[in-house]
Amino acid sequence: MRTGLWYWQAVEAINYPFPQCMHRDTSWLETEIIHWGRTHYLIQSQLQEQRLRSALLAEFVARANADISRSMLRLIGLWTVWFFLLDDLTDSVDSVEMLADLHVRILAVVGGSGIGAGDHPMTHAAADLSALLRQHAGSVTLVRFQRALTQTLEAHLWEVSTRIADRQPDSDTYTNMRLWSGAFLPIVALTDMAHGFVLPSHLFEHAIVQELIHAATQAVLWYNDLWSYPKEIQTHKAPHNIVHILAREHRLSLPEALSLAIAQHDQAVQRFLHLKTQARHLDDNEHTVVHFIESIESWLRATQDWSRRTDRYRQQ
Repeated sequence: MRTGLWYWQAVEAINYPFPQCMHRDTSWLETEIIHWGRTHYLIQSQLQEQRLRSALLAEFVARANADISRSMLRLIGLWTVWFFLLDDLTDSVDSVEMLADLHVRILAVVGGSGIGAGDHPMTHAAADLSALLRQHAGSVTLVRFQRALTQTLEAHLWEVSTRIADRQPDSDTYTNMRLWSGAFLPIVALTDMAHGFVLPSHLFEHAIVQELIHAATQAVLWYNDLWSYPKEIQTHKAPHNIVHILAREHRLSLPEALSLAIAQHDQAVQRFLHLKTQARHLDDNEHTVVHFIESIESWLRATQDWSRRTDRYRQQ
Protein backbone atom coordinates (compact mmCIF):
# COMPACT_ATOMS: atom_id res chain seq x y z
CA MET A 1 0.00 0.00 0.00
CA ARG A 2 1.45 3.31 -1.13
CA THR A 3 2.05 6.28 1.12
CA GLY A 4 2.23 9.89 0.05
CA LEU A 5 2.22 13.45 1.30
CA TRP A 6 -1.14 12.87 2.96
CA TYR A 7 0.44 10.13 5.08
CA TRP A 8 3.26 12.33 6.41
CA GLN A 9 0.89 15.23 7.03
CA ALA A 10 -1.25 13.01 9.25
CA VAL A 11 1.74 11.67 11.19
CA GLU A 12 3.42 15.05 11.61
CA ALA A 13 0.18 16.54 12.93
CA ILE A 14 0.63 14.50 16.12
CA ASN A 15 1.96 16.69 18.91
CA TYR A 16 2.89 15.79 22.47
CA PRO A 17 1.88 18.39 25.09
CA PHE A 18 5.27 18.38 26.81
CA PRO A 19 8.10 20.94 26.65
CA GLN A 20 11.09 20.61 24.34
CA CYS A 21 14.52 20.33 25.91
CA MET A 22 18.08 19.34 25.04
CA HIS A 23 21.16 18.41 27.07
CA ARG A 24 24.07 20.78 26.52
CA ASP A 25 26.50 17.88 25.93
CA THR A 26 24.89 16.41 22.81
CA SER A 27 28.02 16.68 20.64
CA TRP A 28 30.14 15.17 23.38
CA LEU A 29 27.74 12.23 23.65
CA GLU A 30 27.90 11.58 19.91
CA THR A 31 31.71 11.44 20.12
CA GLU A 32 31.46 8.99 23.02
CA ILE A 33 29.01 6.79 21.09
CA ILE A 34 31.23 6.61 18.01
CA HIS A 35 34.34 5.84 20.07
CA TRP A 36 32.51 3.15 22.05
CA GLY A 37 31.08 1.62 18.88
CA ARG A 38 34.49 1.36 17.28
CA THR A 39 36.06 -0.01 20.46
CA HIS A 40 33.61 -2.93 20.50
CA TYR A 41 33.63 -3.44 16.69
CA LEU A 42 30.00 -2.41 16.36
CA ILE A 43 31.26 0.15 13.86
CA GLN A 44 33.68 -1.33 11.34
CA SER A 45 33.41 1.03 8.39
CA GLN A 46 32.88 4.66 7.50
CA LEU A 47 29.48 3.77 6.07
CA GLN A 48 28.37 2.25 9.38
CA GLU A 49 29.63 5.29 11.25
CA GLN A 50 27.79 7.64 8.89
CA ARG A 51 24.55 5.71 9.29
CA LEU A 52 24.87 5.84 13.06
CA ARG A 53 25.56 9.56 12.98
CA SER A 54 22.63 10.26 10.64
CA ALA A 55 20.32 8.36 12.97
CA LEU A 56 20.91 11.19 15.49
CA LEU A 57 20.71 8.85 18.47
CA ALA A 58 22.86 11.16 20.60
CA GLU A 59 20.36 13.92 19.95
CA PHE A 60 17.48 11.59 20.81
CA VAL A 61 18.97 10.70 24.19
CA ALA A 62 19.96 14.30 24.88
CA ARG A 63 16.43 15.49 24.20
CA ALA A 64 15.04 12.91 26.61
CA ASN A 65 17.58 13.60 29.38
CA ALA A 66 18.31 17.30 29.46
CA ASP A 67 18.97 17.52 33.20
CA ILE A 68 21.18 14.53 34.07
CA SER A 69 24.93 14.31 34.66
CA ARG A 70 27.43 13.55 31.90
CA SER A 71 28.14 10.11 33.31
CA MET A 72 24.45 9.22 33.34
CA LEU A 73 23.95 10.71 29.86
CA ARG A 74 26.70 8.45 28.55
CA LEU A 75 25.33 5.36 30.29
CA ILE A 76 21.76 5.88 29.07
CA GLY A 77 23.01 6.92 25.65
CA LEU A 78 25.15 3.82 25.13
CA TRP A 79 22.42 1.46 26.30
CA THR A 80 19.97 3.19 23.95
CA VAL A 81 22.34 2.75 21.00
CA TRP A 82 22.92 -0.88 22.00
CA PHE A 83 19.19 -1.56 21.90
CA PHE A 84 18.85 0.10 18.49
CA LEU A 85 21.69 -2.05 17.15
CA LEU A 86 20.09 -5.14 18.68
CA ASP A 87 16.86 -4.28 16.89
CA ASP A 88 18.75 -4.01 13.59
CA LEU A 89 20.40 -7.37 14.23
CA THR A 90 17.05 -8.98 15.04
CA ASP A 91 15.65 -7.73 11.73
CA SER A 92 18.43 -9.49 9.81
CA VAL A 93 18.55 -12.84 11.65
CA ASP A 94 16.95 -15.86 9.95
CA SER A 95 17.31 -18.40 12.79
CA VAL A 96 15.49 -18.34 16.12
CA GLU A 97 18.06 -20.73 17.61
CA MET A 98 20.97 -18.53 16.55
CA LEU A 99 19.33 -15.49 18.10
CA ALA A 100 18.47 -17.42 21.26
CA ASP A 101 22.11 -18.50 21.62
CA LEU A 102 23.15 -14.86 21.41
CA HIS A 103 20.51 -13.92 24.00
CA VAL A 104 21.78 -16.59 26.41
CA ARG A 105 25.26 -15.11 26.27
CA ILE A 106 23.96 -11.54 26.62
CA LEU A 107 21.94 -12.45 29.71
CA ALA A 108 24.95 -14.28 31.15
CA VAL A 109 27.32 -11.32 30.84
CA VAL A 110 24.69 -8.87 32.06
CA GLY A 111 24.36 -11.14 35.09
CA GLY A 112 28.10 -10.92 35.71
CA SER A 113 29.64 -13.83 33.75
CA GLY A 114 32.90 -13.39 31.90
CA ILE A 115 33.33 -12.82 28.18
CA GLY A 116 34.40 -15.65 25.87
CA ALA A 117 36.83 -15.38 22.98
CA GLY A 118 34.14 -16.25 20.44
CA ASP A 119 31.44 -13.95 21.78
CA HIS A 120 29.58 -11.60 19.43
CA PRO A 121 30.51 -7.89 19.51
CA MET A 122 27.03 -7.17 20.91
CA THR A 123 27.84 -9.46 23.84
CA HIS A 124 31.16 -7.72 24.47
CA ALA A 125 29.39 -4.37 24.37
CA ALA A 126 26.69 -5.63 26.78
CA ALA A 127 29.38 -6.79 29.20
CA ASP A 128 31.01 -3.37 29.11
CA LEU A 129 27.70 -1.57 29.70
CA SER A 130 26.72 -3.96 32.49
CA ALA A 131 29.98 -3.30 34.31
CA LEU A 132 29.37 0.42 33.91
CA LEU A 133 25.80 0.04 35.12
CA ARG A 134 26.92 -1.77 38.27
CA GLN A 135 29.09 1.21 39.16
CA HIS A 136 26.00 3.39 39.43
CA ALA A 137 22.97 1.15 40.05
CA GLY A 138 21.80 -0.52 43.23
CA SER A 139 20.26 -3.97 43.45
CA VAL A 140 16.69 -2.72 42.92
CA THR A 141 17.55 -1.02 39.63
CA LEU A 142 19.56 -4.02 38.45
CA VAL A 143 16.62 -6.38 39.12
CA ARG A 144 14.22 -4.12 37.21
CA PHE A 145 16.59 -3.71 34.29
CA GLN A 146 17.47 -7.39 33.98
CA ARG A 147 13.81 -8.38 34.13
CA ALA A 148 12.90 -5.88 31.41
CA LEU A 149 15.89 -6.94 29.29
CA THR A 150 14.89 -10.61 29.51
CA GLN A 151 11.34 -9.85 28.38
CA THR A 152 12.62 -7.67 25.54
CA LEU A 153 14.83 -10.50 24.28
CA GLU A 154 11.91 -12.93 24.49
CA ALA A 155 9.82 -10.52 22.40
CA HIS A 156 12.59 -10.41 19.80
CA LEU A 157 12.52 -14.21 19.58
CA TRP A 158 8.76 -14.05 19.04
CA GLU A 159 9.22 -11.48 16.31
CA VAL A 160 11.76 -13.59 14.42
CA SER A 161 9.69 -16.73 14.92
CA THR A 162 6.57 -15.19 13.41
CA ARG A 163 8.57 -13.75 10.52
CA ILE A 164 10.19 -17.08 9.68
CA ALA A 165 6.86 -18.90 9.96
CA ASP A 166 5.29 -16.22 7.73
CA ARG A 167 2.63 -15.59 10.38
CA GLN A 168 0.95 -12.21 10.70
CA PRO A 169 0.12 -11.56 14.37
CA ASP A 170 -3.29 -10.31 15.36
CA SER A 171 -3.48 -6.81 16.84
CA ASP A 172 -4.01 -7.98 20.43
CA THR A 173 -0.93 -10.20 20.38
CA TYR A 174 1.08 -7.52 18.64
CA THR A 175 0.04 -4.90 21.19
CA ASN A 176 1.18 -7.15 24.04
CA MET A 177 4.51 -8.14 22.46
CA ARG A 178 5.31 -4.70 21.06
CA LEU A 179 5.37 -3.30 24.59
CA TRP A 180 8.54 -5.34 25.09
CA SER A 181 10.12 -5.64 21.64
CA GLY A 182 10.60 -1.88 21.39
CA ALA A 183 13.06 -1.94 24.35
CA PHE A 184 11.55 1.16 25.93
CA LEU A 185 10.85 -0.62 29.21
CA PRO A 186 14.52 -1.45 29.97
CA ILE A 187 15.30 2.25 29.55
CA VAL A 188 12.38 3.17 31.81
CA ALA A 189 13.92 0.86 34.43
CA LEU A 190 16.98 3.14 34.45
CA THR A 191 15.33 6.55 34.25
CA ASP A 192 14.98 7.19 37.99
CA MET A 193 18.58 6.15 38.63
CA ALA A 194 19.71 8.53 35.89
CA HIS A 195 18.00 11.37 37.78
CA GLY A 196 19.60 10.49 41.09
CA PHE A 197 16.92 8.52 42.91
CA VAL A 198 15.26 5.12 42.97
CA LEU A 199 11.47 4.96 42.91
CA PRO A 200 10.51 2.64 45.82
CA SER A 201 9.10 -0.71 44.76
CA HIS A 202 5.74 -0.06 46.42
CA LEU A 203 5.39 2.89 44.02
CA PHE A 204 7.10 1.48 40.92
CA GLU A 205 4.97 -1.69 41.01
CA HIS A 206 1.74 0.15 41.89
CA ALA A 207 -1.01 -0.67 39.39
CA ILE A 208 -1.47 2.99 38.43
CA VAL A 209 2.25 3.53 37.80
CA GLN A 210 2.60 0.31 35.81
CA GLU A 211 -0.44 1.14 33.67
CA LEU A 212 0.96 4.63 33.13
CA ILE A 213 4.27 3.15 31.98
CA HIS A 214 2.48 0.80 29.58
CA ALA A 215 0.35 3.66 28.19
CA ALA A 216 3.48 5.72 27.54
CA THR A 217 5.20 2.70 25.98
CA GLN A 218 2.31 2.05 23.61
CA ALA A 219 2.23 5.71 22.59
CA VAL A 220 5.99 5.78 21.88
CA LEU A 221 5.98 2.54 19.93
CA TRP A 222 2.83 3.29 17.94
CA TYR A 223 4.42 6.64 17.05
CA ASN A 224 7.53 4.75 15.97
CA ASP A 225 5.42 2.41 13.85
CA LEU A 226 3.73 5.35 12.14
CA TRP A 227 7.09 6.79 11.13
CA SER A 228 8.68 3.48 10.14
CA TYR A 229 5.78 1.98 8.16
CA PRO A 230 6.71 3.45 4.73
CA LYS A 231 10.24 2.06 4.99
CA GLU A 232 9.17 -1.29 6.47
CA ILE A 233 6.55 -1.98 3.81
CA GLN A 234 9.30 -1.63 1.19
CA THR A 235 11.50 -4.14 3.04
CA HIS A 236 8.98 -6.72 4.26
CA LYS A 237 5.75 -7.80 2.61
CA ALA A 238 4.19 -8.37 6.04
CA PRO A 239 6.01 -6.08 8.48
CA HIS A 240 5.55 -6.13 12.23
CA ASN A 241 3.86 -2.74 12.21
CA ILE A 242 0.52 -1.70 13.69
CA VAL A 243 -0.57 0.13 10.53
CA HIS A 244 -0.12 -2.97 8.38
CA ILE A 245 -1.64 -5.30 10.98
CA LEU A 246 -4.78 -3.19 11.40
CA ALA A 247 -5.20 -2.92 7.63
CA ARG A 248 -4.96 -6.71 7.21
CA GLU A 249 -7.02 -7.65 10.25
CA HIS A 250 -9.93 -5.27 9.58
CA ARG A 251 -9.61 -5.17 5.78
CA LEU A 252 -9.01 -1.44 5.77
CA SER A 253 -7.51 0.87 3.20
CA LEU A 254 -4.20 2.46 4.17
CA PRO A 255 -5.82 5.81 5.07
CA GLU A 256 -8.36 3.98 7.26
CA ALA A 257 -5.68 1.88 8.95
CA LEU A 258 -3.54 4.96 9.54
CA SER A 259 -6.47 6.80 11.11
CA LEU A 260 -7.20 3.85 13.39
CA ALA A 261 -3.56 3.55 14.45
CA ILE A 262 -3.38 7.27 15.20
CA ALA A 263 -6.60 6.99 17.21
CA GLN A 264 -5.12 4.16 19.27
CA HIS A 265 -1.96 6.21 19.78
CA ASP A 266 -3.98 9.22 20.92
CA GLN A 267 -5.99 7.06 23.32
CA ALA A 268 -2.75 5.85 24.89
CA VAL A 269 -1.56 9.44 25.35
CA GLN A 270 -4.86 10.44 26.94
CA ARG A 271 -4.71 7.40 29.23
CA PHE A 272 -1.18 8.42 30.23
CA LEU A 273 -2.33 11.96 31.08
CA HIS A 274 -5.30 10.66 33.07
CA LEU A 275 -3.13 8.25 35.04
CA LYS A 276 -0.57 11.00 35.65
CA THR A 277 -3.25 12.92 37.55
CA GLN A 278 -4.04 9.87 39.66
CA ALA A 279 -0.39 9.00 40.27
CA ARG A 280 0.38 12.43 41.71
CA HIS A 281 -1.54 11.44 44.85
CA LEU A 282 0.51 8.30 45.51
CA ASP A 283 3.46 10.12 47.05
CA ASP A 284 2.98 13.47 48.79
CA ASN A 285 6.37 13.72 50.49
CA GLU A 286 9.36 13.65 48.16
CA HIS A 287 7.41 13.92 44.88
CA THR A 288 9.46 11.10 43.40
CA VAL A 289 6.47 9.82 41.42
CA VAL A 290 6.03 13.22 39.76
CA HIS A 291 9.74 13.37 38.94
CA PHE A 292 9.60 9.85 37.51
CA ILE A 293 6.58 10.67 35.33
CA GLU A 294 8.21 13.85 34.06
CA SER A 295 11.23 11.83 32.95
CA ILE A 296 8.93 9.59 30.92
CA GLU A 297 7.26 12.65 29.41
CA SER A 298 10.68 13.80 28.25
CA TRP A 299 11.13 10.54 26.34
CA LEU A 300 7.72 11.01 24.70
CA ARG A 301 8.55 14.52 23.54
CA ALA A 302 12.05 13.47 22.48
CA THR A 303 10.54 10.73 20.32
CA GLN A 304 8.44 13.28 18.47
CA ASP A 305 11.22 15.81 17.91
CA TRP A 306 13.82 13.18 17.01
CA SER A 307 11.54 11.27 14.62
CA ARG A 308 11.07 14.40 12.54
CA ARG A 309 14.84 14.78 12.08
CA THR A 310 16.43 11.33 12.01
CA ASP A 311 17.28 9.51 8.79
CA ARG A 312 16.60 6.15 10.41
CA TYR A 313 13.04 5.85 9.12
CA ARG A 314 13.51 7.75 5.87
CA GLN A 315 16.42 5.88 4.32
CA GLN A 316 15.53 3.70 1.38
